[in-house]
Amino acid sequence: MEDDIILHDSTRFHVWKKLQAALATKQPHRLIIKPYKQTRSLSQNSLFHLWTSEISKYLCANSANYTPEQVKEMLKHTFLGYEIVERIDVTTQEPERVRALRRTSKLDTGEMHVFMQKVECWAIGIRCFVTIPESSEYMKIKQDQEE
Repeated sequence: MEDDIILHDSTRFHVWKKLQAALATKQPHRLIIKPYKQTRSLSQNSLFHLWTSEISKYLCANSANYTPEQVKEMLKHTFLGYEIVERIDVTTQEPERVRALRRTSKLDTGEMHVFMQKVECWAIGIRCFVTIPESSEYMKIKQDQEE
């Protein structure tokens, strides 16, 4: 039972019900409490997809034929890594713990910014200069960090 719930005064009864359900399983559970941050923004996601397209074109022009989707997977593999997730085996109905690439949709805005910084630095290192619109959220966060 993996749930990501927001702990707030208005959700305390819902949270308590989830905790009771977890305790009823008689299995140990991990409870992580950290400050809530908004998940990565649509602006960040759009810019990242623009970058994967630009990097794909750059690599194709330099003899490495990768689609934007392949570039996205390679960047996540290199800079985000993996997490352990639970999947159900359809033949046995038993849960299995497997490694899966982390998903950008699960990152908060700060984590997504750090990931994108790593991608930008790598791209610059191969002389692929990705577009960073002046009005983008990425640029705004980047400028805030430099102040």
